Amino acid sequence: MALGPLQKGRVVTGELWRRANRAILARAISELTYEEVLTARPLDAANRRWEVPLGEGLAYRFGAARRIWGQLSIDPETLVRAAPEEKPADDAVAFFVDARTVLDISAPTLSTYARELYNTLMADTRILAERQPLTAFDLARLPDLDLQRLLDGHPKAPANKGRIGWGLEAFQAYSPEFGSEFQLFWIAAARSHLRLSLDAGLDEAALLNAALNRSERARLEAARDAAGISADTHALVPVHPWQWQAMLAATYAGEIAAGRIVPLGQFGDRFAAQQSLRTLANVSRPEALHVKLPLTVLNTSAWRGVPGKYMDIGPALSRWLAGMAATDPALEPVRVLGEVAGAFYPHPQFERIPEAPYQHLEMLGAIWRESPLQGLPKGRRPMMMGALPQCDAGGRPVISALIELSGLGHEAWLERLFSTVFVPLYHFLCRYGVGFIAHGQNITVILEGDVPVGVAVKDFQGDLDLVDVDFVELATLDPAVRATLKKRPPAHLFQHLQTGHIASVLRFVSAALADFDGFDEAVFYRVLADCVVRYQSRHPELAERFRLFDLLQPKMPRIAINKVRFAIGYGDAGERPVPALGTELDNPLYLGLTIGRGKAA
Repeated sequence: MALGPLQKGRVVTGELWRRANRAILARAISELTYEEVLTARPLDAANRRWEVPLGEGLAYRFGAARRIWGQLSIDPETLVRAAPEEKPADDAVAFFVDARTVLDISAPTLSTYARELYNTLMADTRILAERQPLTAFDLARLPDLDLQRLLDGHPKAPANKGRIGWGLEAFQAYSPEFGSEFQLFWIAAARSHLRLSLDAGLDEAALLNAALNRSERARLEAARDAAGISADTHALVPVHPWQWQAMLAATYAGEIAAGRIVPLGQFGDRFAAQQSLRTLANVSRPEALHVKLPLTVLNTSAWRGVPGKYMDIGPALSRWLAGMAATDPALEPVRVLGEVAGAFYPHPQFERIPEAPYQHLEMLGAIWRESPLQGLPKGRRPMMMGALPQCDAGGRPVISALIELSGLGHEAWLERLFSTVFVPLYHFLCRYGVGFIAHGQNITVILEGDVPVGVAVKDFQGDLDLVDVDFVELATLDPAVRATLKKRPPAHLFQHLQTGHIASVLRFVSAALADFDGFDEAVFYRVLADCVVRYQSRHPELAERFRLFDLLQPKMPRIAINKVRFAIGYGDAGERPVPALGTELDNPLYLGLTIGRGKAA
């Protein structure tokens, strides 16, 4: 089932607005209690009714089930505000105003966060309108890009579509939930100032051909020629249309006046934003290269630019990763979505300011990345992993529909998922000291029919780090790449997988299956732990590395992102925000091995 063009004029009803607010409110209370910013206490012996006290006789109450991670799966329809009389709670921003003292949020931070919430509500209401006629089975069969347009987004962040800097016109023109499709804006950039990196065997003509058909490329080149510049002195570079009009036309005006940047206009194929907003897929030719373009928009706690320091290494790093996947049998399920080219134009003055805030340094550049559809065998299809816990209007998650459609039982299906997705990520870490930040948008599950058979990995420029220990396997990596990538201690790098994937993706997948299918989370993590144990038994030579990256220890760190946003506010900074630590968690994989086996027996 494929979606048609989404209707921009669809009326937002009061009921949809209420549902969107309740969904965000449930997510906020669940995550803020998980992060230990708020305290939830049970109101009955069965632990089915809960409340979060906010002081001065004010509390929010709701029905919920506590999950294996300790977080609460809250039924949004049960939320009430008690002050002291109970009334339905259906205003997410009002909740944060009520909770501001307990959350210790300053007035300026709360006010800007409220703007992020209102933007998220506008997007989520739109998504609910588009998604409500579709069942989980419909969602499970959608093409990946169409499905991405209908997802709730990062489950850890209540304001996950904050997009500070955008208004309604930008949402309608460029956001995934509005089904927006648009042409890229093109500039001619002076080669003397542009940093351009291409994979071996690739030329600029191939990049142009991936975004423009023959007639559109002719039009673009004619516009360049009419501007009195040549291919010898200037390269043709795409930019996001919003970025051009909102940021670059003014901020790079000196470069435009000097003729080093020449604006040419919009040309070529139609592109659409993926969940990550700045990564654009070619709608006209879905197998063609994706393009990642900077957007100086604050979204999910960070400005969405493109760091120039990684631009030169993308092709070499991609080629090395792909080489490992092609020659290591343990990585057979892995598809590396190569970043085949990168371009970056540094700002002449911001670059001279010591410790300038990073958003001013990441405004103009492009990364060309392989599409997950390129060369995919017939019968196979990609699905962003963040889609698995997405529920339909009846509460059924996509993963539940996939399991039923596959004809496999829950445990057999999950074993396929973990063996083809999680185990290769763990092998990259243990064998090569490579840590992917494997959140739900960076990891793509490859399905054959409705069964997982592989994984596609992406986003290596900023979302991939190396271990700071001397792993002999890293000797084959280009020294320039090694020198550019961040090196992290094993415990820190381990969190890319343990927190970035298990706690940030699988935590919500297991809860979704428990909520709708009643599938025991202890069994979920026992299946995962069994996959890990089988993998480790096949690689005794890595025993020391397994101790270094021990997935089966009883405790694991609790990472918090929302409390950091509340604490640091919205001031400019030289680096992206760093998550905070809470008290240790009981490791569900360890619990799965102990509790899950007992239940299975």
